Amino acid sequence: MTAIKAFSRFTAGAALVIAGAMAPQAVLAEVTLKVADSFPPGHYIVENGTKYWMERATELTNGEVKFQYFGAGQLGSLRDMFSMVQSGVVDVGYVPPAYNGGTMPLAGVHTLPGLFSQSSVGTPAFFDTVSSGPILESDFLANGMRPVWGVMTSTYNLFSRGKDVETLDDIAGLKLKIIAGNMSESVKTLKGAPVDIPSAETYQAIRTGTVDGAIFPTTSIYSYKLEEVIDTAVLGLDLFVYWAPYVIREEVWQSLSPEHQEALQQAAQEAMQRAAEVTDTSAAELEGKMRESGIKVIVLDEAQRAQVASTTAPVYDAWLADMEERGLPGNEVLEDFRENIKKYQSQ
Repeated sequence: MTAIKAFSRFTAGAALVIAGAMAPQAVLAEVTLKVADSFPPGHYIVENGTKYWMERATELTNGEVKFQYFGAGQLGSLRDMFSMVQSGVVDVGYVPPAYNGGTMPLAGVHTLPGLFSQSSVGTPAFFDTVSSGPILESDFLANGMRPVWGVMTSTYNLFSRGKDVETLDDIAGLKLKIIAGNMSESVKTLKGAPVDIPSAETYQAIRTGTVDGAIFPTTSIYSYKLEEVIDTAVLGLDLFVYWAPYVIREEVWQSLSPEHQEALQQAAQEAMQRAAEVTDTSAAELEGKMRESGIKVIVLDEAQRAQVASTTAPVYDAWLADMEERGLPGNEVLEDFRENIKKYQSQ
């Protein structure tokens, strides 16, 4: 059985209790939830996850739960989403911990290097991890929200231009576009030079030589047209992965009936499965597509992957030390996540 087929079942809402055999069935009030994100039109997460989740939830509730969707940053930027959910501007918002490290530090465990290589493993494993325990309590509920569904991107690897990258030693000195945090620290351990620039500026930065390349998700190479400016891809580094979650304001969640909560959870499970499948399939297909377009593709062997793991180990030590300094159970969270990863890898 594949990992994606073995998604854990969410905790079901309380069952509807019928007072008596002749009692009429309760009619639940209609609910309209306002949903917002910053994804551009046509983004695969929106097309295969977000829209499906909303449509499926409406179907499961016989039209009782409806949605107003505002994509492409119509209501605010990515960095606005956290406060928009908290303040009630929206009911459900796209709030990735990678951009909210100050208020969601424990959830940053998923950005540590080399934990897994497939979305179909990482997606259910991490949702299990954040659905209960310390991350749920301190990173979500303490901020007045809870994760309703989310998907892991493909892993982040190295894409460069004009530089021969035959071995890990060749990464030394390369100026690489990164996201600040654990990705930057991982690049430093490989002796690369991290440069924090927005993803939208990556194409121009590589074209002009501002950077030698980028640590980027495989499935986003063509979305950002980077195939036009890179000539080498190094796969198997798995230096980072990005979790794209939608959260619901806790006040709103608690106001929903158990039946509506259960429908949202079932729709979420199905949406995560679909989005993870598309992520993994796209990553596999893009490797061949890059080769066909003339990009040199290097896939690290097991020995090289082990070398990456050994070299980046200090990133784990630093993250755990930071969590301990904050009085947070980083080690417990990391072990829980690793156990969940093993569970889905073995299924």
